[in-house]
Amino acid sequence: MCRSNSYLKTCCLLLLVLNFLLLGISSNDVVKTPNNNESTAIDRYQSSYIDLLENDGLVMPNLELLDVSAKSKKLLTELCDDDSILFICRVSQFHCQDCSSYVLEKAIKMFEGNSTNMKLVFFCDYEYRSLKIFLDKHPNLIGFEVYQVPIVNLPIEARTYPYFFTLSNNMVVHDIFLPDIDDPIRTDIYWNSISQKWR
Repeated sequence: MCRSNSYLKTCCLLLLVLNFLLLGISSNDVVKTPNNNESTAIDRYQSSYIDLLENDGLVMPNLELLDVSAKSKKLLTELCDDDSILFICRVSQFHCQDCSSYVLEKAIKMFEGNSTNMKLVFFCDYEYRSLKIFLDKHPNLIGFEVYQVPIVNLPIEARTYPYFFTLSNNMVVHDIFLPDIDDPIRTDIYWNSISQKWR
């Protein structure tokens, strides 16, 4: 009789402990698995951080540029002639064309009423016929500095998406950023940050 009471008490105690454990697992204190939107946002910020680590601070070689409107060649150092910072928008025929259009329009819009020390420059990589189609599709590029630049030696080129970066007159790459057509708010945050930085 005593043995069965002891056995019963042990079983009750085990059930009570198990119940507390189950309640603890189902409580809100447990770390939640991010939903798809949270997971995507985390991935985007991690990617941005990695892009910065891989590209920021690199020294750009003195590239030869083809001025699309003047049809003349010049060296990159000729653009870095004073204390202004180049804000470079990189697009290519190998990038998603909707993404390229978004990035171009966004860059132009960001520079409306620009009061920073930055100068907007477009680095394009298009073969001749594609370049003509590209320029016809974006007439608002007239008046901006648009250069044909087939090769930019930056790791971010491997991502095959259009991107932004700034270039100081010592040819050092800063503020690398890959805009996302699905997340324009992140681009606005980026612009607010660097426009304050280079004011």
